[in-house]
Amino acid sequence: MPTSVRVAIGVLAALAVLLLLSSLVTFAARNAVVDALAAAQPDAPRSDAVAIVAINLAQSLVFGLLTGISAVFLARGRRWARWTGLGAGLLLGLITLGASFLTRSIAATSLLILVLCAASAASLLARTTAAWLAAGAPDRSAG
Repeated sequence: MPTSVRVAIGVLAALAVLLLLSSLVTFAARNAVVDALAAAQPDAPRSDAVAIVAINLAQSLVFGLLTGISAVFLARGRRWARWTGLGAGLLLGLITLGASFLTRSIAATSLLILVLCAASAASLLARTTAAWLAAGAPDRSAG
């Protein structure tokens, strides 16, 4: 397995862990998160804060599952996992970047997500990754 594939698997797995852990913590403390968000914007209705938390929770869960599935099946040599991981990484990066522009601030976790998305895209687009998958990467699930 080429280094680019190993890096892609590791970065996708790191994104999955980060996003799924974030969604778990947000779900467990959703009332506190909604309260903090509502307090930060006292002129907005509480229902807006609830909607924002629900959207962020769903986003973290969906992209966490997509990147996790991509990491597992890329390790098994599935070609579709490369494109799924690339799509998830690029879309997540664009959403994170767009949110940072809208809020005119960027959190440390957003920077980490952007770096991991860029690293996953670079690794998944590497020639060695494409060549390894095109050559019929060994299917480790059969043995």
